[in-house]
Amino acid sequence: MVTGGNMLFVACRDCGLLHPAVCAAANPPDDATNESLVAFGQFIGEHQTHQLAWFRRHGAEASSDHPLWDPMAAITFEATDGQQTYVVVSSRTSIDEPRTYRFAPGALHLASARVLIDDYDLRRGLDRTFQPHALRLTTLDRFVSLVHEVISHVRPDDLSVAFDDADDPAVSIAPMPDETYQELVDRCAEIFDPSEFGTVAKFLQENREADGLLALRVRREFVVAHS
Repeated sequence: MVTGGNMLFVACRDCGLLHPAVCAAANPPDDATNESLVAFGQFIGEHQTHQLAWFRRHGAEASSDHPLWDPMAAITFEATDGQQTYVVVSSRTSIDEPRTYRFAPGALHLASARVLIDDYDLRRGLDRTFQPHALRLTTLDRFVSLVHEVISHVRPDDLSVAFDDADDPAVSIAPMPDETYQELVDRCAEIFDPSEFGTVAKFLQENREADGLLALRVRREFVVAHS
């Protein structure tokens, strides 16, 4: 999962807690900003006699144990004080409570990254394109195998992520690279009859973007390494 933001936090080293810094950008500030300012002031007041420091979000990578739309999701990311990195876990005990940011020295390491495609939707989509006629099952199998073969050479870092999967925080969605797409089109001539190729080419063209059936799914798994 990739999340944006160059967030600034105030950190209490004694308690291992962070709080997002708040700036009253609106003039006058709205209700949400006022509430954030009050919470920020309370945090400073409670920890003013402790060791305080400024932390900044480090990198854009993050992991979550639930979909990001779930208010109870625990989100893990990195922050830094400019000298070392820390692992931050943002969570809440109930939906009515504010988020708590706890930190400890460490780093978020990428354990694995795989490029996948939705076989079921791809197969069903191509089959429907030919209705009321039916594609041979062996042809569909060969097509899906071909897609897997051409994307097996794609490196996750070479993809331009368009958005994250709303229901799976470990998955990002990216369009198929141009050279991979062109290889797929060219090699479809090995599978489909000339009478079928025009329909297939149209299907591939219509589904090559990040919202299409040829969209690539990048699954990244992270592990926390404490130092």
